[in-house]
Amino acid sequence: MKIALIINDYHKERASLKVGLELEERLTALGIENDMLDLQDDYLIDISLYDSIILIAENQGPLISFELYSIILNNRSEWQNKLILPIITTEEAILGESAFQQIRMILKSLGANIITEQTIFTKLHNKFDQLMNLKDQELNFVIDRLILLVLSEGKPSPSRMRIIA
Repeated sequence: MKIALIINDYHKERASLKVGLELEERLTALGIENDMLDLQDDYLIDISLYDSIILIAENQGPLISFELYSIILNNRSEWQNKLILPIITTEEAILGESAFQQIRMILKSLGANIITEQTIFTKLHNKFDQLMNLKDQELNFVIDRLILLVLSEGKPSPSRMRIIA
């Protein structure tokens, strides 16, 4: 299994990058092949190279960013049957909810298999230390659970029953 961690964050604190680094470290420790791809650097990413995608997007408004929308449209045919876990980082839950639903609806319409776990992380500025180490135990547990969900879903097929941890 190969997982893409796609970071979409243009804010000063880069909260979604911190979450992405935490996920990358844990997946690597488990021996899971993964690539962290930051849309701040490049958004011409070939989705076909990955079995599963974890989208980690910072959102301070009601809509997803142009860069995230572009990567979705540029890979329109590649989303079919991909396992997707969208994670939204935000200061206000209502804005995160709007972006989460927008991502979910767009990708589902393109045939992606969306992990429906509500994954909106708020107020992350106090959950990491100065060196970007996770210090919040609740978020630590949630990240472990999300990794388990992605790994247990693997390559889903229409006939396979979903496993929820």
